[in-house]
Amino acid sequence: MIHMHKIILIVTIVIITISACTKKKNDWPDALPVVEAYLAPGQIPAVQITQELLYGSSGTPAPISGLTVQIVHVGKSYTLHESGPGRYISSSLPIIAGDTYQLSFTYNGREVTATTVVPPSPAPVTASTTEMVVPQIGSGLSIPDPIQFSWHNPEEAYCLMVVRNMEANPQPITFNIGDQIIEKPEPVFRMPPTRGRQQQLSLGRFSYYGRHAVLVYRIQPEYAALYENSGNSSLNLQAPATNIQNGLGIFTGVHAADTIWVQVR
Repeated sequence: MIHMHKIILIVTIVIITISACTKKKNDWPDALPVVEAYLAPGQIPAVQITQELLYGSSGTPAPISGLTVQIVHVGKSYTLHESGPGRYISSSLPIIAGDTYQLSFTYNGREVTATTVVPPSPAPVTASTTEMVVPQIGSGLSIPDPIQFSWHNPEEAYCLMVVRNMEANPQPITFNIGDQIIEKPEPVFRMPPTRGRQQQLSLGRFSYYGRHAVLVYRIQPEYAALYENSGNSSLNLQAPATNIQNGLGIFTGVHAADTIWVQVR
């Protein structure tokens, strides 16, 4: 399984960028803590905590070290240890679908809290095909039909599809338009969150030849809200979506179905 902290790197950038554009709150003399945590069954829970970039600031967010970070699960409190600057983990905390988790720590004299539930998996996920053939100019081949993916979602909960090229040195798909060559260099992409039971991937969504891992995640509304909020810009400033009390960022549960492998050739 692909580690979530790699998959959702773009979400981290969204949090940091939007936070940098928000003005300092009057009742907070200092920057707020920004939390990033995705609880997934089968993975060691980790909480990354950095300092908010205030309006007009530059540089990268500084990690916040030395905190006492706790997560409560079914009445038992687990104290996380700092494995790196601002990164807190626990190898003993079980992550179980359907269970509730409560995060808490104190920063600048204020208690920062958040609560989430780990959702069930959207499994089983099926695909209409696991191969995509890129037609070559003059080959007589037609554009292949999109790959149709379907999954279990009777509750119409939010689901997120993530696709990553797994080749060590992937060859980009190029298209010649006149004298111009257009390349798509992104090795990983996400589809918009959906509350449906299916989604499709057309040839135009793929950037590289080779083996691709396709994962469908069941996500919580706070994660979907963060994705939708990523459209903010310096011309449309809004408070970033967050489920953190006395802070910013996200503390949420996710659950992936088994990986589906797609070959693009």
